[in-house]
Parts: sequence; structure tokens; C-alpha cells
Amino acid sequence: MHPGSYTAGTEAGGLQLIADGLAEILDSRPDCRTRVLLEHTAGQGTNLGHRFEHLAEIIDRLDGSPRVGVCLDTCHLLTAGYDICSEEGYRETFRQFGQLVGFPRLKAFHLNDSKKPCASRVDRHEHIGQGCIGVEPFRRLVNDPRFAKLPMLLETPKLDTPESRKRSDVDPLDKMNLDLLRSLVATSPPSASRPPSRRRR
Repeated sequence: MHPGSYTAGTEAGGLQLIADGLAEILDSRPDCRTRVLLEHTAGQGTNLGHRFEHLAEIIDRLDGSPRVGVCLDTCHLLTAGYDICSEEGYRETFRQFGQLVGFPRLKAFHLNDSKKPCASRVDRHEHIGQGCIGVEPFRRLVNDPRFAKLPMLLETPKLDTPESRKRSDVDPLDKMNLDLLRSLVATSPPSASRPPSRRRR
């Protein structure tokens, strides 16, 4: 889930409301094992969750509940201002994430290129390698040993489904993006990265 927005209130008040709402849900189902993943956002308007500090604060306000994790979206990372395009920027982005949120909280990725540039705070997804991110950051990501066991889901553009095609058929655009991502796996040594943070919230 996207954490939400603070609309007419304040950023601090919005983060508190999000944490309070999640606490109510978790407290009402104490025996439930379902995990809530907070998706990092692009930061449009008064959206919250586009800074790692936002995610960390929400988790802290929930006393570090193990039922709350994080999903990172590549388009959102770039447009929120995290330069994942350069090798140095990629390392720094995940250094900050490890320090502020912690890698044990990371449970999934959404893989999308971006129609808009870094720090634009506009959420517009594009096919892998055809936007402002380009191919190389995805090569780093799919070969990063820290993320080897995490699910990575496409949220790239789809074809309009013709009546002649079954809903269960693979979308040709999905196949195009998946084929490209799979071709990047182990095609070069992974970039040197610092050890993941041991911090747990």
C-alpha cells in the first residue's frame, strides 16, 4: 500500500495518522500473519512515503512491528530524488535505505522505468530500459546478492486486451520486459556494495 497523503494537515500529522490507522488494523487481528508492505512513493503533491525517513518513522511509531515491511519501486525511487542511475548513486541510495529502514524490512520490488527524471516527483511508469533510468541500474539490481531472493514485480505499461485474447495469456509487453530483465542476470559481475545494515526495527 502507498502510505497516504497529509492533504490539509502537516507531514508529521499525516505520518501519525498513517501509523495510528495501521496500529488499529494490526491490533484488531493479533493472531493474523498477513504482512503489510509500505510502498515507497514518488512524492507527488502531499504524498507521504517518498523519503526513507517517512517509512522509518511509520515503522518506529508501530514499535517495529514484524508485520510491517517495505516495497521499493524503481520509478518511484528515481522520481523521489534517489539517483539510482549512476553506480555511486545506486550505492548511496541503498546505503541510506540500510541505515534508515534496514534490509530485513525489504520484502519486494516493483520494477519500472520512469518517463520522468530524477527528483521530478511525478509517477509515470515506462518499459524497462526505455525511460530515464535506462538498462544498467536494472542490471545492478537483478545481480545484487542482497536482493537475490526477493520477488520483483513488473508494473510496466500493458496492451489493451483484445476480445480475441484470453485474460490468462501472457501480455506481449510483459514478455518483452521480462525477457530483457532475464537477459541482464549475471551478464556482468555485480557492483561492489557495502554489507547490508544489521539494523532491525
